[in-house]
Amino acid sequence: MKMKACLVVVGLTLLGFGRGLAAETGMLLASPLTLSQAVKYALAHQPSLSAQEAIEEQAIAGVESARAGYVQQMDVAESVNWGQAAHNPVGLYLPLPGFPAFEGPRTSGSFGPGAWNGGTSAFVSEDIAALIRQMAVVDSALAQRAQQSAATDEQRLLVAFGAAQAFLNEISAIQTAKAARAGVMRDEVFVTSVKGVVGSGLRPGADLARAQAELALARNLELQAEQNQQVTYAALAQTLGAIDMPKVELSTGKLLETTTQERWPSGPSPSDPLLRESSAGISSAEHLERAAKLEYLPRFNVIAGVFGRGSGFNYGGSPVSPGSGTLPSSYNFAAGVVVTIPIEQILGARADMDASRASLKLAQSQYRETALQLQTQFDSARAILDTTGRIAANTVVELDAAGASQRQNIARYRAGLATAVDVATANQVLNQAEIDNSVAKVNVWRAFLLVWRAAGDLDPFFSAYTHAEQGSR
Repeated sequence: MKMKACLVVVGLTLLGFGRGLAAETGMLLASPLTLSQAVKYALAHQPSLSAQEAIEEQAIAGVESARAGYVQQMDVAESVNWGQAAHNPVGLYLPLPGFPAFEGPRTSGSFGPGAWNGGTSAFVSEDIAALIRQMAVVDSALAQRAQQSAATDEQRLLVAFGAAQAFLNEISAIQTAKAARAGVMRDEVFVTSVKGVVGSGLRPGADLARAQAELALARNLELQAEQNQQVTYAALAQTLGAIDMPKVELSTGKLLETTTQERWPSGPSPSDPLLRESSAGISSAEHLERAAKLEYLPRFNVIAGVFGRGSGFNYGGSPVSPGSGTLPSSYNFAAGVVVTIPIEQILGARADMDASRASLKLAQSQYRETALQLQTQFDSARAILDTTGRIAANTVVELDAAGASQRQNIARYRAGLATAVDVATANQVLNQAEIDNSVAKVNVWRAFLLVWRAAGDLDPFFSAYTHAEQGSR
């Protein structure tokens, strides 16, 4: 049964991101596109998620296949043939291909008249020891199904995280490009101003050259920012699973405003899909080890069968069976127990046990490694979040100071108290401050997303973002 306690599934459900969304087709990208809509689109179109769901379906089929092994042999057979009954010798003859079995009294001659013969049987053979072993195999298949179910939840989490992260990256790239364009506009204004004072002879020509050089550098930064915006947009299209994604506007909501959270996770959630996947792997390996131990048991086959025969011959005055011998007229049954000690399998059982024991050890080690990696990711994410929060607070001071410095240097330059280098430097500082300030707020959201991804639960992030979206309307 699918583990309903998975917190990530609950979180995605708040935004309508249930499994059924993966089957949706023909969804159109809205413009402006919100983060919630982007994640929803990714869950419906990302091929990696569809591939993992197909793997989970294979695991479900594997459970049914294992359950089919509960019955070792259960057959119903019907045979109709036409043959001769002459020259049926007495004696032992080893079965060989191409030699049919004979039944009936011996007759003279090599060839004789022919007739129809028929037979019907219903036969069941069940190995009790193998049945117990097969139960362990089915339990292992069920654990593998749970493992793949957790892997699907993990893939769904990764798709949602990747889409949200790519969306925030594009927002950051857009803000960087806007700040770069603002810097170009400031330098254009400064070049125009310098041309006037240089033309009037109040300033040397070197000031105009420096201002023009600064404008060229600013335009290069703008081009680089636009290039980065295009690259991150392509990455966004990939994470969404959108082929030939049209250009759409992205809605920032309140992503450009400082956000604070009242609660934080203390560590990775025990319901993290990666931990559930590793835990199910341990369970599967344990059941396979148990199945390997049962290979030592002798085979106890309980056998039962009902048989009917018909013949078109009437030797000894016996009547011909119905249908000219094709339908049975004589019935019999048999039942018994066959005990077999499979020497060859017992010799190989130790190797199977060693292999299954090694698989269990590997699964346990992978679980511990996964837990360690998740804890490391969580600690790193918390450190990133703490740092980005302080940087976001500091960029406000940086922007105010850089703006004041730029205005003062412009005024001093006009008064002849500052050089073009002073103004150019002030413009550079202001450009960087604007970029830092706009990106810093998005970085807080990115760090927030990273923390809850490391915790294995995106619910708090999407809840906060949904609240921000509603508050911005």
